[in-house]
Amino acid sequence: MSASKNINRICIGVLIISILITILFMNGERFGMSVIVDEDAETYTGSAYFTSNDMGLDWDTVDPVRITLSDSEIEINGNGAYSYNGDLVISQTGYYVLAGELTDGSIIVDAYDSSKIWLLFDGVEVSCSDNAAFRIEQADKVFVTLAEGSTNTLLSGSEYSEEAQEDGVGGAIFARDDLTINGSGSLTITGEYKHGIEANDDLVLTGGTINITAAQDGINANDSVRITGTTDLTISAQDDGITVSQENGYFYIENGTLLISECYEGIEATTIDISGGDITIYPTDDGLNANGGSDSFGFGGFGGMGPGGQRGFGAEGTEAGEASEADAAAAEAGTDNSGQEGPVEMPQMTETEAVSEASGDSGEEETWVKISGGTLTIVNETGNDADGIDSNGSIYISGGTIYVSLLGTGSNSALDCGSESGGVCEITGGTIIACGASSMAESFDSSSTQASFMYNISDGVDAGTLVSIENSDGDILFSYEVPCSFTSMVFSCPELSVGESYLVSIGENVEAIDIDEISASFGDAQSGMFGGNMNWGGMGPRSEFGGFGGRGGHRGRNNTEETDSTEASGDTAAGSEAEELPDFEGMPTPPDMDNAEGGMSGPGGREAFNEQAQTDETAVYDNKKALSEFDGTVWLYVGLSVIALGCGIVFSKRMPGRF
Repeated sequence: MSASKNINRICIGVLIISILITILFMNGERFGMSVIVDEDAETYTGSAYFTSNDMGLDWDTVDPVRITLSDSEIEINGNGAYSYNGDLVISQTGYYVLAGELTDGSIIVDAYDSSKIWLLFDGVEVSCSDNAAFRIEQADKVFVTLAEGSTNTLLSGSEYSEEAQEDGVGGAIFARDDLTINGSGSLTITGEYKHGIEANDDLVLTGGTINITAAQDGINANDSVRITGTTDLTISAQDDGITVSQENGYFYIENGTLLISECYEGIEATTIDISGGDITIYPTDDGLNANGGSDSFGFGGFGGMGPGGQRGFGAEGTEAGEASEADAAAAEAGTDNSGQEGPVEMPQMTETEAVSEASGDSGEEETWVKISGGTLTIVNETGNDADGIDSNGSIYISGGTIYVSLLGTGSNSALDCGSESGGVCEITGGTIIACGASSMAESFDSSSTQASFMYNISDGVDAGTLVSIENSDGDILFSYEVPCSFTSMVFSCPELSVGESYLVSIGENVEAIDIDEISASFGDAQSGMFGGNMNWGGMGPRSEFGGFGGRGGHRGRNNTEETDSTEASGDTAAGSEAEELPDFEGMPTPPDMDNAEGGMSGPGGREAFNEQAQTDETAVYDNKKALSEFDGTVWLYVGLSVIALGCGIVFSKRMPGRF
């Protein structure tokens, strides 16, 4: 019996310990236990934009495999890589230093789906005539570091092999899994077939000087493009500068330099988040386009309808997404290929229907542009029907400095939100001047907390005209030489207040305005999309302007009072300094790709990752807190406890009779 009692006690003890272990793992974080999380794993669902590995590696502390590329023989000192048919294949987790040249081969990563690969490019030159120069077939995540002082080049040919096309390879860099590029060296990427960088998952850029030239998109990613650190990125593309095509794909930048010197659309994704950085875009269509991979009407662009002419309804025999030169010329001339005069006919669809189609039937997909810091400049010299900042959902501006300059003709809109689908255009901080055409111009919503005004001018304003805003004390709050001609201007800055009076100077003409509402409107032309009260005043030469006569001051041509010419000319503000702004002398041209330089903005405050997702996550946690703690490990221990309990009961029932 004594043995039986001991066994019973053991069973009870095992049961108690099992229950305690289960409770401990269920509540480990509350007891101060640290959860080990691999933030670089594809299965990681946290909210971090960048991991410590993304930011770079101290290569002096590792013992890497060293590889020298050569057409005659690839030299490999270490394990985890091999040469095959003139290509370098990396097949195992590890650290690899690469140098040398392949004139017709590829660097290929083909490892386990759990493998992490670190590559140091230290003078790599790779050309491949019929496939990607750098290809990631399988891995968990690949990190490419550009060695300090190194120059690296990846070039793909204009015609890919049938095998490459069947595999869906389109970029000079092609990645089926997550890819990070960091470091301080330089990388030149030329995609003569389609894209510069094509990434099926996430692309992270945190350093290096990267120059991309592409026959189609500069960067084409499925899930996300994220930029920070000391990245200096320059893109020249015949289609979009950066596209994130997934329905919930997003673009995020918190600092770096980004110059898109040539493109159809600049940055395109379902959500676009700019919290810092220095971004300059020269598009022929939209500068920013938040709609999940299509133009503002939900189509893939209108082919030959715009200067880009890369998309949509191409002529028979042309590749999808491309239009023939004849289509482009016909559209520009206002005829179709049959020679019939008039606009080219397109499938009829309401904008609401198109928005629903673009977002996957329901139209409920959230899409927005958020700008909270940095400097953004968009200049479009040719696109009559292009928008500056275009969102099928909302536009939220809470910081930063924004310059948008479009032509004053056509039906473009410097700011275009999806108001027909519930979107808003709100400003709560930052400085913006957005100039374009008055026919479809939109201003900020009355739900904004920072004052703004729209000024429309029927006669139009020439390119290169200086615009300035002065307060009633004669201090210049803002000045900007607008690169393109315009008929509408939207302006806002933190110093602008409801109930105050200001001078608006456009070239030699000037008008005193009273900001009597959060989103005010002035000028002598009305927008087709106009949503506020219009003060039908007019501008007059500065020599005729009589200064402020208290609130409600004098308005241009209506002013008949004679004043001192010195006061009228605005010399009271002679001692004030205008804000230092980009220098656009005359009509700007895209910078020289080889000599593009840009200062790096200071680090901006990082916005929380996907604000809506965090809100949803918090709600789920609050409502289903208990269930959220039961991960796979917890269920394992619960199961083991039940098994232990069952075994203990059976053992205690059967064993006493055997002793």
